[in-house]
Amino acid sequence: MIDHRLLAFEAVLQEGGFERAARRLALTQSAVSQRVKLLEAELGQVLLVRSKPVRPTPAGRRLLPYLAQLRLMEAEARRALSPREVDGPLRLAVGVNADSLATWFIGAVAEVVRDEGIVLDCVVDDQDHTHALLADGEVLGCVSTRADPMRGCAAVRLGAMPYLCAGSPDFRARWFPQGLTPAALARAPAIVFGHHDDMHEAFLLRHFGLDSRRYPHHVVPSSEGFMAFALAGLGYGFVPEIQARAHLARGELVDLAPEREEVVLYWHHWQVQSPVMARLAQAIGDAAGRALGGERRDPAGPG
Repeated sequence: MIDHRLLAFEAVLQEGGFERAARRLALTQSAVSQRVKLLEAELGQVLLVRSKPVRPTPAGRRLLPYLAQLRLMEAEARRALSPREVDGPLRLAVGVNADSLATWFIGAVAEVVRDEGIVLDCVVDDQDHTHALLADGEVLGCVSTRADPMRGCAAVRLGAMPYLCAGSPDFRARWFPQGLTPAALARAPAIVFGHHDDMHEAFLLRHFGLDSRRYPHHVVPSSEGFMAFALAGLGYGFVPEIQARAHLARGELVDLAPEREEVVLYWHHWQVQSPVMARLAQAIGDAAGRALGGERRDPAGPG
């Protein structure tokens, strides 16, 4: 069982305060506070800022990923030792970017999810920001653009996802009759995934000298919605090549530029993995290698 002091620390954070944590744990508020203080004394670090709501200190935040690992290890041990007493499937939280989720990721994990009887909690964020989910203990593994693993973790290169600049044939005829020109690009409505998405802006700055998002653009934070906008002729933007192939073949989309933008993806996970997470990581790496042309490599060392 997980140490009762860790359980108290976790409950206080999840509930936002000591009183609600005490009700959840069926303890007195004083007992919960004492357990957290004992944990802080043993570690020699203040773990919680006693505010409303309570929040973790930097040391407390560093503890969260290890606590998530302990929870998974305990759950898998219970499944292995007392399978008849296990109540419900094993839940795994993973961080994944929307474009991977819409293309290759589901096929990568499907067999493991079925065979192991697990349920996935897919936390979707931009590939440049999923790494923070692992650092905060919100997920046990993540797809990220960061090559460097954090301390205690490893990173495996999955491959490069190419993106092409695409729009509908009608959109090209209306907005780009002379091709992509600075004047046309300054007027034509673009599509960007979100406010963290800088791929489009970087492309316009590098090739046409347009900067600071001085161009009209839709913000569509959904991979499927992004594609639907492009197919409807509402804008143009960068879509994953593997997602666009069928639409290009049917003439529903046209390739607007010869350049490709590539996003290199990595799978980050804890160096010490549970058996289920190890199998999941292997399946993700193998499937990404096939879908993205990635070269399987040994995991990177600790950060």
